[in-house]
Amino acid sequence: MFQYLAIFLVIGACVASDDDAHAHVANQYKKEDGHGKFSYGFDITNGIGAGEAGDEHQVKGEYHFTSKEGKPVKVSYTADENGYHPQGDLLPTPPPTPEAILKALAYIDS
Repeated sequence: MFQYLAIFLVIGACVASDDDAHAHVANQYKKEDGHGKFSYGFDITNGIGAGEAGDEHQVKGEYHFTSKEGKPVKVSYTADENGYHPQGDLLPTPPPTPEAILKALAYIDS
């Protein structure tokens, strides 16, 4: 009898720790005006969500989730004729340009 109880407790702990398997859409919207402008968004009960709005020339949006380490991650972006431009605290950034390179570029420009 105790063995069955232990097995049920282990199964219950596994099921309870898997929030993504039981996640569902908490909120969602979608709007289109018929002239090219749109917006949409959703939020899921496990902390994942996204939203976007724009037209055929420019789009602005964001998405968010919680990392495996428990940190909230949010990325906002724009997309236009110049490409996709994300912004967020956890995105990698290039190292600063060395001073010698900046001086060489200034010399080339002059």
